[in-house]
Amino acid sequence: MRMPTIPSRFALPLVLIALVLGRLHDVCAQTIIVQGTQIDVDLYGNIYALDGERNVLRLYDKKGRLIREGGGPGWLDGQFDRPGGLWAKNGIDVFVADYGNHRIERFDRKLNFVSSFSTRDSDNPDGRIVKVDQTSKVERTFGDFGAGKGRLTSPRHLGLGPKDAVYVLDDHRVAVFDAFGNYLRDLVPGIFGNPSAIFADQNGVAVLDSETVFFFDADERPAGTMAIRTVLPTVSTVRSFALGGGSLYLLTPEGVFSVADPRLKSPEKAH
Repeated sequence: MRMPTIPSRFALPLVLIALVLGRLHDVCAQTIIVQGTQIDVDLYGNIYALDGERNVLRLYDKKGRLIREGGGPGWLDGQFDRPGGLWAKNGIDVFVADYGNHRIERFDRKLNFVSSFSTRDSDNPDGRIVKVDQTSKVERTFGDFGAGKGRLTSPRHLGLGPKDAVYVLDDHRVAVFDAFGNYLRDLVPGIFGNPSAIFADQNGVAVLDSETVFFFDADERPAGTMAIRTVLPTVSTVRSFALGGGSLYLLTPEGVFSVADPRLKSPEKAH
């Protein structure tokens, strides 16, 4: 099992498409009462919610029923200090970016603590991406001063996409690197105003920018948008989002709203 590429500061979610045409107007949102600041969904549709304000990690089933809760404030194994990132996509592992304790904690899918990776003794400055193997050995770092146009100034989120490309949300852009850390390009330069989260898998990339989710196919071609206000007209803000189990999940202060995954929507029904 390959561990995901992770940012050196650990303040970032680990975070890592079929054709969608235009905006969606005929979706029906389902509300799931989930507390948290970050969410992710595994292969089975289970929802993992990280509450960075209360230092708690929760596991819900696809119907929103609480299954298990873990974490708590502290520095011991399995505890958190202002956690800022979550990755749980493969249905086996759950990784939490424990910002205040300068580490990544690894749990199994039932939230049992497995191991941790610390950068407290690392000489890597903030702004780099660190790739580690399954034994927590550093393989390489990239995105630093020597990266040229790929130098990262304020990396916040990342995801692993088609062909093992690494997508990094950095300030007002999404930088794209290959699996070896070589900078390739920016994702559609100039299209984003205030991007706040990204999602990537082998089918493509999705970017949350203000009140719109932008979708891109496996070749990074624009594949449609979804206006948040069209789906959730009364919601104040979207904190995080995830795709999995045939649904798009939007984490808001009011809870998690789920709609059918726009990537699976047939073109003839899209608007």
